[in-house]
Amino acid sequence: MKKLLTVGVASIAFNSAFAAGFGIYEASARGNAVGGALVGDAGDATAVYYNPANIAFSTNIQMAVGTTFIHPFCDVEVDHRPQTRMDPGWFTVPTMFFTVPLPADFAFGWGNYTEYGLGTRYNTGWDLAADTQKTTMRQVTLNPNLAYKFTDWMSASVGIRESWIQFENHKQPNHGENFWYANSMLPGGGMYMPNLPNAYNLHTKLKGEDWATGWNVAFDFKPTDDLSFGLQYRSKIKHKIRGDFTMKGDVSTPLGSLPASTVAASQGYSAMSHASAWLTLPQSVTFGANYKVTERYRVGSAITWTEWSSVDRINFNIPSGPGGGYRLPLKWRDTVRVGFGMEYDLLDWLTVRCGYTFDEDPTSKNHSTTMLPCGDRHIIGSGLGFKLAENLYLDLGYSFIRMNNEHYNVAYNRANGTVGQKRYSTRNGHSHLVSATLRYSF
Repeated sequence: MKKLLTVGVASIAFNSAFAAGFGIYEASARGNAVGGALVGDAGDATAVYYNPANIAFSTNIQMAVGTTFIHPFCDVEVDHRPQTRMDPGWFTVPTMFFTVPLPADFAFGWGNYTEYGLGTRYNTGWDLAADTQKTTMRQVTLNPNLAYKFTDWMSASVGIRESWIQFENHKQPNHGENFWYANSMLPGGGMYMPNLPNAYNLHTKLKGEDWATGWNVAFDFKPTDDLSFGLQYRSKIKHKIRGDFTMKGDVSTPLGSLPASTVAASQGYSAMSHASAWLTLPQSVTFGANYKVTERYRVGSAITWTEWSSVDRINFNIPSGPGGGYRLPLKWRDTVRVGFGMEYDLLDWLTVRCGYTFDEDPTSKNHSTTMLPCGDRHIIGSGLGFKLAENLYLDLGYSFIRMNNEHYNVAYNRANGTVGQKRYSTRNGHSHLVSATLRYSF
């Protein structure tokens, strides 16, 4: 018997999210509402995320704290057989930003936010439990930036992105299979025992974490008082996730039930082992423009290219585990995310906002995994901004994500050591995003 280790990789503040690939873009209630279209001119402390070069134009200290609550779910089929709905519950994505002007046209900004993440949960014993039963990835970015204003219409910034990531994956290897009797004298090296159905009641857990460093550079241009452009590049971040592998449960055999430790020993490995894996978080480029139509009406757009093709595969090293590790091919492709938004000051103390975002799915149809639902995303954003006091603002937002129905092939290991494949389909994929951000200017 070989153990199937399916790898889940991603990034999210304290839990998981629901974006194409495993990117997370929910940095503020205002940004969520307008489709992230704040790259040219955020005008507050959240510029540390959208375009830190913009903070060079700030003349006072600013702060922003907030959170986004995310609830993803979708209907799932395996080989046209309906499964229990994938519903991991509500997740939380907190953020915090701080900016301060410095002498000689410099400015400093700090951000704590999430750039990547994923999370899925299926019922125990579903038809692809051998691939994934539950996966959670958490990521946090600590991002100090130094910005400089060259002229009244141009600025630039450079920052360090210190990334922490934690991964946890649960699965049920060989779920649903009869007991495999291994014997080199038999054709194929053994045979299934049809009188022992659902023999494998094994549960594996892989958990690890890592710190790694990347960088970012950004530019901001203001050719007129009403028009501004922004550009930001984020580098790759190479993580080596280190942790542990454990296997529990038992297997029904003609000699009776055998615990996982005995089964592992009979196959020449241990039910407990150290584990590691390299994961490259992809580089990206974001460009955006903002335009002030009138004093009360503003529009913006943003486009992000992400090099998801760099996430080609994930190799897990499990020195004392089954087979010494596992290779998960992904074969992802590069994608583009496009967002548009507007905001209007309805009253002196009330602003209304709305936006739309299209988020491409990088997944290969022939090398998929059930760790995250697949399909292009359409995101409708809305929000309100309240001026609570002279320098105090509260932003509230609600976004609805609609995921395209998709069909993918998922490979899994059988008890006899061969590789099987099943058709994995997602339908009626949705996600609710509720967000709030409190901003203060000193």
